[in-house]
Amino acid sequence: MTTPGGPPDTDEPWFVPVLALDDTQHGDGSEDDADDSDVSEVAPGTTLAWSSWAGEEQVPRRLAAAAGALALRLTEALPELSHQNPGGGERFEHAQLIAVLANALGVVVELADDRQLAGDDLARLLGATHDGAVIAAIVAEATDESAVTQQSAWLRRTGEEVHRAMWRRFHPVGDSRFRVRLRRGERALLRRVLAEQHQRLSEDGPSLAPLYPPGYGDGDDASAARSVEFSSLTKVDLTATRSSALERVQASLEDREIDAETLAVWMRTLNDVRLVMAAELDITDDEQAPPAPWSATFPAWRTYAVLGNLVHEAVLALRTQL
Repeated sequence: MTTPGGPPDTDEPWFVPVLALDDTQHGDGSEDDADDSDVSEVAPGTTLAWSSWAGEEQVPRRLAAAAGALALRLTEALPELSHQNPGGGERFEHAQLIAVLANALGVVVELADDRQLAGDDLARLLGATHDGAVIAAIVAEATDESAVTQQSAWLRRTGEEVHRAMWRRFHPVGDSRFRVRLRRGERALLRRVLAEQHQRLSEDGPSLAPLYPPGYGDGDDASAARSVEFSSLTKVDLTATRSSALERVQASLEDREIDAETLAVWMRTLNDVRLVMAAELDITDDEQAPPAPWSATFPAWRTYAVLGNLVHEAVLALRTQL
């Protein structure tokens, strides 16, 4: 059996949620019933289907081929494997690891061809891809085989895509409209950061500088002078526009469904908040390592990361309308 290489490197979604007619018109509250602190389980009432892009790229077939190739590799000689869970947890020996991995691969092959996944099957796929990716990574490290590394990447990426589709915040529902699925904690967080941003705009503090870049660069004194003049002519109007957009997001925060124009306002406003927070936290690169969890700045950094995810999801959702 030939291996299909590594998984596609793309932002295209592998799975899309299948919404009942009632769900596209009215919020059923399931997202608000979910535990805000743990999204590792199957989201309530979720049914997923392979996206049209995944079908065109034969992702289900390639996933099954990767899992099948790894299952075949398990029938051949392998180095002795073992794994100790962190923190003095349970230790797994070779036979246990191989048995769990073989079972996980069987589940992946079984479910890869299903057009829709829900309930127990969705939970089985999520668990199988997680367990399979962890143990396949152990096998890859022991064998130093690139093919096994690629097969492990298929399992890990599939689990990530399932999780992302289950908890995607903005679902296209037709007519350039989107269903908004925010958990209670996320809505509370947005209420707080929007109020804070409103306060910043009213105070016009130095942290707002990223929202008003120099109009003529900052190279020489003449450019600086022209930028000051440009700012004096435009800043009031720009601030008023941003305040109006912020209030529009606040007004629609509890809506279960919004149109594309409103979602675009959400995207721009939340990105403005991120720019200001980046200045306050001295974040110069999104790849910058986070502070330690016990650091005083960690809660703000985590908020910054959540906003980044929301902006990214809004961009992807709006791309579906192009």
